[in-house]
Amino acid sequence: MSDDPFEAIKATFFQECEELLADLEGNLLTLESGSTDIEVINAVFRAVHSVKGGAGAFGLEDLVRFAHVFETLMDELRSGRKPCDDPTVKTLLRASDVLADHVAAARGAGAAVDPVRSAGLVAELEALTYGGAAPVAAAAPDEDDFGFTPVAMDLGAFEAPGGLPDLADLPPLPDLAALAPLSAPAPLSDPGPLPDLSAPAAARGWKIVFRPHPRLYASANETGLLLRELARLGPTRVQMDDSGLPLLDALEPTDSHLIWTIELDGDASETEVREVFDFVEMDCDLSVTPLGDAATVEAALAAVADEDDSDASALARAASSELDIAALLASVGAAPTQAPAPVAAAPVIASAPEPVAPPPPVKPAPAPAASSPPAAAPVTIRVDLERVDRLINAVGELVIQQAMLAQRVTESGLARSSDIGLGLEDLELLTREIQDSVMAIRAQPVKSVFQRMPRLVREAAEATGKKVKLVTSGEDTEVDKTVIERLSDPITHMLRNAIDHGLEGPEERLAAGKPAEGTVRLAALHRSGRIVIEISDDGKGINRPRVKGIAVERGLIAEDAILSDDEIDNLIFLPGFSTATEVSDLSGRGVGMDVVRRSIQSLGGRISISSVPGKGSTFTLSLPLTLAVLDGMVVGAADQTLVAPMAAIVESLTPNEADIHYVGGVDPVLRFREAFVPLVDVAQVMGFRDDPTVLKGGVVMIVETESGQRAALLVDAIHGQRQVVIKSLESNYRHVEGVAAATILGDGRVALILDIDALVTAKRSRTPSRSDLQMAS
Repeated sequence: MSDDPFEAIKATFFQECEELLADLEGNLLTLESGSTDIEVINAVFRAVHSVKGGAGAFGLEDLVRFAHVFETLMDELRSGRKPCDDPTVKTLLRASDVLADHVAAARGAGAAVDPVRSAGLVAELEALTYGGAAPVAAAAPDEDDFGFTPVAMDLGAFEAPGGLPDLADLPPLPDLAALAPLSAPAPLSDPGPLPDLSAPAAARGWKIVFRPHPRLYASANETGLLLRELARLGPTRVQMDDSGLPLLDALEPTDSHLIWTIELDGDASETEVREVFDFVEMDCDLSVTPLGDAATVEAALAAVADEDDSDASALARAASSELDIAALLASVGAAPTQAPAPVAAAPVIASAPEPVAPPPPVKPAPAPAASSPPAAAPVTIRVDLERVDRLINAVGELVIQQAMLAQRVTESGLARSSDIGLGLEDLELLTREIQDSVMAIRAQPVKSVFQRMPRLVREAAEATGKKVKLVTSGEDTEVDKTVIERLSDPITHMLRNAIDHGLEGPEERLAAGKPAEGTVRLAALHRSGRIVIEISDDGKGINRPRVKGIAVERGLIAEDAILSDDEIDNLIFLPGFSTATEVSDLSGRGVGMDVVRRSIQSLGGRISISSVPGKGSTFTLSLPLTLAVLDGMVVGAADQTLVAPMAAIVESLTPNEADIHYVGGVDPVLRFREAFVPLVDVAQVMGFRDDPTVLKGGVVMIVETESGQRAALLVDAIHGQRQVVIKSLESNYRHVEGVAAATILGDGRVALILDIDALVTAKRSRTPSRSDLQMAS
């Protein structure tokens, strides 16, 4: 990692961009579903504005320009000047893709953005924003009306052929003191009673003095948008002080000379006011003070003004303008109307506090009495995943060392009630607490994967010409981050397969009595200590005769092979198998489902299919919740030490010979709670010995598979419950049927972790046929 702090900040910005883009796409999909919630539109605007603000700070001009056009359209939508209709949302969805490409290109993680595609989207966004007119002419006259009147400068004197005139030739400015007698009020129509300024001020609000720096505009921020945001918090009165503007020949276009004074009425808190300036706080001078608190205003102005005396005086003039006007009105109201005010009274105007009662003190950031305090946002930190992985590995080694230490103490003959034994129990509890806490750090909801799928479904539906609705559930189901990172590709393959092969076209669905729009469901849930991902559709299901015919045609199976429905369904996982008649962007190359199966198996999981012709298909992925640590039951089978996951064990018992029965005299079953469950001899199925285990003296564990079916595992002995560290057997050796992973025991030996479902399935696959059972009987 680079030691440059700027690069570290930039890396953090791109990490935030990932989250912002994910929220952006999710909210746009919410709008596509028909929602018109203004909060959703505001969330989209904030996401684009945040990306633009950060990009401007790092000088990413291409990203800033595109985000600015995107942001402008979103501002039109949230202000209600433009309806959020379906064509607009579809354009915004495509624009979010281009925005993500710009972010990836700026990060260096993707190819350069296609300028033709980007320019085309910019043209579409501007056409939607301005209704096809030129951007300059599209702004309504009152769109940027923030309460101030622009002053027109007469530049006719500077248009002489001789260039700029000599300043000495200009006429002198009039003497303001000489004009003082002219300030007597002329006879006017009665304007009505003047406001009673002697009454205590009851205004609630804030006085904001804002002086932008040149780098604020260099970062593609705009004063107009900031003033518009303030106007959303309540009524505003805006004054612009342009006294700092130099003469035209000394004007630098990149400098900033204007100072803005905004009076905001209403109950907005100081925090809400300052949030408007979040992205420009470092690029401006800013003061936020309660209305009416003149002393606080002056103190804040002194703190905001920089070392330049001229700037400080300009800020003071901007802030004190209302005080002078109030004093002037008060003096006019108190003076006799029949005589003009003398010139000597001018100083009295500036010091006329007598008629004006002092305003009551206003506390900073007043909170509305009726509202409850907002809940504090959770404090989070960003940590590299590599550091978390190292912590996980260290906790795994701690678990192993604790198990070794406990075994050494047990072998030494020390009683469990001894001080060492009690200390070991405390160490075991502490180790488990540390392990649970560390695993909670890595646990993340599958929402991050599910959020990417609506876009994929939309693109696949457009490519196939089908109408598809995606329904998701269980997005908050948590699983280890390592598992989440490797779920995206398998789910992507299966969703595209469901749309391309599972769902029918609109006409075919209508002919079959189904709605024209097909439904694909994506669900996540916990079951038997594992996470289960289900992808289902309401399409035509698997055409088993056609699948078998294609497999025979491609030489994947023998022509006279006799296969069950489940075996035919699983043919689609064979390498090179495809039911597509032609190669398209989605399918037809025979690559996909076999990759899915290998990816799931590499995670210690499995995939199964359930299909009903004419009704649809369901693909079920079963994965471990974590790839680090699990609770297991240590058992012995044929002098081998094995570990069975505790989540799958329902009960353990010593069987009676009277409870053992044989189906057809071949396959044993166990009578358990008025039901019969298949009896699986673990040592024999695993190949540790050929002869079956002697039931007398054996132990049976009743287990439940992921499909809810029960079976009885017969082992020689149970050695106890233990927390074990999972070590991948496939990455260090190879895949072994019936084995999910391996672990290291307290004595240093390697033990295999059983795959319960695979053991039960292996036992069923060895079940003799009906003819064999008849012959055996």
